[in-house]
Amino acid sequence: MEIKKAGKDKHTWFGTGGIILVLGLFILLSPTFHIASAEPPVEDKSCLMYAYTGSDLHYFLVQNNSLLFGNNITVEHNCQTAQVFVNGTLAVQTNNSKFVFSLGNANHNISLVGDNEFFRNYSNVQVLPSRLTWAADYYDWQNSYFDLTFEEYISISSATAKANWASILSIVTVFTLVTMVYWHLINGYVDRNYCEEVVE
Repeated sequence: MEIKKAGKDKHTWFGTGGIILVLGLFILLSPTFHIASAEPPVEDKSCLMYAYTGSDLHYFLVQNNSLLFGNNITVEHNCQTAQVFVNGTLAVQTNNSKFVFSLGNANHNISLVGDNEFFRNYSNVQVLPSRLTWAADYYDWQNSYFDLTFEEYISISSATAKANWASILSIVTVFTLVTMVYWHLINGYVDRNYCEEVVE
């Protein structure tokens, strides 16, 4: 029977440390890894155009079936030329990147046309005056049973507001005048009928 000595085998001199060392040298000396590369993104030069109105610090984007407060419509774009058609009629054509034009209080169909085949059509766009308090009046008008156009309702609402202010001012005026007249009457009565005696 042969006894074998416990120890390292000739074929295992390499060991774990040697494997790590060889792998590290292989990684360091290998050519750089190729990473998939792409061209930088090309800036999209397509035309973009939008329109909005403003009332105080509130802005309303033009959309289909929209309700806009403010008669001045602002259009911003990055096209070379811009055209705006209102109810089929050319309203504005310009090269400026931002411009403003006015519209009356009514329903409109607005078309925005730019270069590179840009075209947007917005139908049933209701333009109202630039007072946001009339939004409540608008909803009152919608839910009322009166046979009035919205413009007539706004003029009636405006007249009612003016009548309310006139009533308040007339009440203040009458109160001031009555107080002054009574003050003078009471002062005159006291001066004629009573005398003041000074006692030391």
